[in-house]
Amino acid sequence: MTFWEVCMRRAVHQRAGRYSVPRPRRSALHRERLTARLHENIGNGLAVLQAPAGFGKTTLLTGFASSLAGLYQVAWLTLDASCSAPETLARHLAAALLGEDATWAPASATKIDDLKSYLGSVCNALAGSAEAPVLLVIENAHELRESDDAAELVAWLIELLPPGAEVVLSGREPSRLLEVDRRVAAGEALLLDATDLAFTADEAAALVAAAGSDLSPERVLKATNGWPIAVMAVISGTISLAGAERAHGGDAWERYLFQEVWKAIPEPFQHTLLALSVAPVIEREIATRLVGEGPWRQVAPWLVSATLLGEALEQGFRLNPQVKRFLLAEFEVRAPERFADVVVQAATFLEQRGETADAIELARQAGCTVVLAGILERSSRELILQGAFGVLWRAYQALTPELLAARPLLRGMGSRILAHHSRANEALEAAESVLEDPTASAAARQHALLGKARAYRLLARVPELLSIFDTVRTAVDCDDPTIAAELAWQEAQVVLATTSEFERAERLLLAGIENSRQSSAPVLELLMRSTLGQLYATRGDGPDAINELTRAAQGWRALRGTGNLGWVLNNLGMAYLAVGDFESAVAVLEEARNEGRACENVRNEAYATASLGDAHLALGHFEEARTSYEEAIRVCATDVLDESLAALSIAGLAAAHLGQGDLKEADFFSRRATLVAEAFGNPLEVGYCRLQQATVDDAAQNHAAAAASARDAIDLFRPIDARAPLRMALYRLAMCLFRGGRRAEAQEALHELNQMVTEPWMAGPLVPLIREQPMFAQWAASRALPARWFRDLLERQSFAPIEEPEAEEKPARLPRVVARSLGQLHITVGGREVTDEAWASSRAKEMFFLFLANRGGLRKEEAAVALYPDVSPEGCNSAFHSNLYRLRRALYQDSIIKRDGAYLLNPEADFEWDVDLFLGGLESARRLDPGTPERARATEEALAHYAGPFADAFFSEWASGLRAQLLDRRQQALSSLAGYHASRKDFDAAAECLERVLEADQYNEQAAFDLATYRMRSGGAAAALSFLDAYRGRIREELGEDLPQRFNELRRRIAAGAI
Repeated sequence: MTFWEVCMRRAVHQRAGRYSVPRPRRSALHRERLTARLHENIGNGLAVLQAPAGFGKTTLLTGFASSLAGLYQVAWLTLDASCSAPETLARHLAAALLGEDATWAPASATKIDDLKSYLGSVCNALAGSAEAPVLLVIENAHELRESDDAAELVAWLIELLPPGAEVVLSGREPSRLLEVDRRVAAGEALLLDATDLAFTADEAAALVAAAGSDLSPERVLKATNGWPIAVMAVISGTISLAGAERAHGGDAWERYLFQEVWKAIPEPFQHTLLALSVAPVIEREIATRLVGEGPWRQVAPWLVSATLLGEALEQGFRLNPQVKRFLLAEFEVRAPERFADVVVQAATFLEQRGETADAIELARQAGCTVVLAGILERSSRELILQGAFGVLWRAYQALTPELLAARPLLRGMGSRILAHHSRANEALEAAESVLEDPTASAAARQHALLGKARAYRLLARVPELLSIFDTVRTAVDCDDPTIAAELAWQEAQVVLATTSEFERAERLLLAGIENSRQSSAPVLELLMRSTLGQLYATRGDGPDAINELTRAAQGWRALRGTGNLGWVLNNLGMAYLAVGDFESAVAVLEEARNEGRACENVRNEAYATASLGDAHLALGHFEEARTSYEEAIRVCATDVLDESLAALSIAGLAAAHLGQGDLKEADFFSRRATLVAEAFGNPLEVGYCRLQQATVDDAAQNHAAAAASARDAIDLFRPIDARAPLRMALYRLAMCLFRGGRRAEAQEALHELNQMVTEPWMAGPLVPLIREQPMFAQWAASRALPARWFRDLLERQSFAPIEEPEAEEKPARLPRVVARSLGQLHITVGGREVTDEAWASSRAKEMFFLFLANRGGLRKEEAAVALYPDVSPEGCNSAFHSNLYRLRRALYQDSIIKRDGAYLLNPEADFEWDVDLFLGGLESARRLDPGTPERARATEEALAHYAGPFADAFFSEWASGLRAQLLDRRQQALSSLAGYHASRKDFDAAAECLERVLEADQYNEQAAFDLATYRMRSGGAAAALSFLDAYRGRIREELGEDLPQRFNELRRRIAAGAI
């Protein structure tokens, strides 16, 4: 199990500490004015609390989080100094957001893009699992100030979180997040600072009254300037009012306060608390290790009530950062030997529990460099392998020169860390000190050589770089399979980047893969498999490349959240090009481009875009190819400085222009590509550009120059064993020679090509060249190249002019929603039923129907009043956004949009509602001539949509009103229809309509009167009398009244046969 996997498993099973929401304090003042502002800000997505320690930020946010119970899924993360390492921060953010679902760790943390990709997969998992919107509270956000990468990661996450998420940043100092500052300055985010958080006169008075104190609230407020922790200390009697009035502001006031707090701690607990202050979070497991079971049992109950010291958690206690700092300083001064011993115990405990980053940070902050050095010697190799260079950089900066001088292994590992942070000359100096040290172990020397190799790469000192690996093979006994694998991978990368010696690189990678298996280093194995697949694809070994890259892609998908997947998919697409499967190449490369976009890996996206241009070019889609190449070139010019990608993209653009018949532009870009490639010097790229120049020259009828360029490309491809481009270059050379009248030489080139094509798939990339010159292909098949593989290839081709693909009619962007609410509630999206579990809240479902009933839109205040009439205004805002999130999640994100301050159903979407069908049908019937069969038929069709009362499950006033309105329209329509049937002497039909009226309203006297009349006129006197008697009995029983006299007269006339 890797370091990060251990950390993640520990994090998801240990929810105390940094991920735990503090318990709300019973005695805490409910700060309604601040809580209301936080509720009102819901919907903006970001709030910032910024004030020194002791201003009640945590207490306020604890109460706010508690008030959102059931509405929001609260994720809490308390940062510490270790979180300035971006890889540590990413791990903690994942654990805070996903809890027990955060079961996978970053596959690699070498680059910030890897961590962004990892957090992207975390956010995707969160969007798929969170039934309620997320409130992410990040405490101690000032810890981000020490690291640009950590700050960038949080800023990126804020923008990436699922729609509807809210983020609260709480810290003592301004953040380094420029986008956060911009949003605050623009009024798009709430800022609560020390002025806002200080106690007001009313709050001070309320606290004094609650404590039953006779202190003057005005004096307390004046003495403390409203600083909440000082106000609480004075009112509780921890410090005297007179002492507070004598103290001065700033640091002196703070020191006085904490000294008084220390004095108020019961003396038996002081000794215990000093030791416990070393722990990152005070919880039973580490507490009993540091102070023993007995002292822990004694102090634990007291800690829960010690509100001035920190926050009680579900499974422990978290000290206030200022209090913790004070206690640590006191501990080190009072008992330095015991302090050092407790630090060793705590660091050992954390390391054994798998929390290596926390152990490193604890030892670093305590200044226990010997302890720190020991942890680093045991863990650095694995941390380096995982790419945890942020953690290592902070740790190594804390080591003294004397300590490093005595530990060659640390110096060797340190050279790698320095090189990773682009400190090339310092890395070389550290490496040389190890290599010249006769006491250095083989492992120390191996690490030093790896650090030296990276430093040489940074300095572009290629000859020295290549010589390092010769030194490794001859002078260093490498008995560690992990180090051997790393060395092999590093050398293979250097070889591929500088000399393109494919055979040498292949041997290195295969050996490295075997060593990775032996050392159980799955990420390193995947990296080398991915590189091996890329090698095969570049060299032209298509089937081997497809097999290796498919396997690598499966491995990266299993690890989840890694930017390497996009890189592998790009190479897989190139492998499909190498075997002539251009359609598969397009599909895979589009996925590669989307993967790059999803994790904001601009380099991967640019490479996939350029490769997509190659695929479209092979299919003859020149306009799409041109668009792809231009986008890749734009990225190279603005975002990714990559000479290799630039050269190949410019060469591809030249080919696209040539395919569109623009010879002048093709020549310009072809020559430009060659200049860029020659400046970089890689033979593969230079060869591709020379080959493209041959194509342009041949089209310009300059066949001699074309043949010369093709020969140059062949001379570049042969030494590096670039088989696929070599086959294309030979065919291109033969074409140029044939068109220049040099047929004998053309036959020689084709003969060499025939010897190279030993498998049918090897001919696939030749298809675009065959289509380019069909007459030459026919000649080659009949005379110069009569091989079976070539004849089969020709038979499968159509030489009709290739047309650009027409834009396909795209399916509807938004799925169709069908809502039924008359008689029963039933909603489908794209034919899929939306279950109650998907809604997650009956209010969310009701909100959807509220928007259906108000197609013009509602301001959130209007919607909140309709849905939550008894909830406070600030609570309404939180409830509104919580259920809006659930609504969108149940349907789809763009189902509700915001326009001009109002929320409404997306006008571009397709919503079918039975209420609309019912009312629309009645309106259509109304427009027809009265008394006509057409109007009656239209009314019946409209009534068919009314299957029952509107949404009986909704009891809000708006729903009740609409329910009554729709019922009234239905009753009127049935009565009108009864009159129509009666006018046509169809009394049975008329009676049936009135029976339906009475089913919904049994006290409708007119319907009852007319029903009896129609029953009589249809020849049913007995039925009419029976109905009247039953109706009269029901009215008497339920209402205690008699029917009007006209009912008695009607009964008499029916009985007498007078009707």
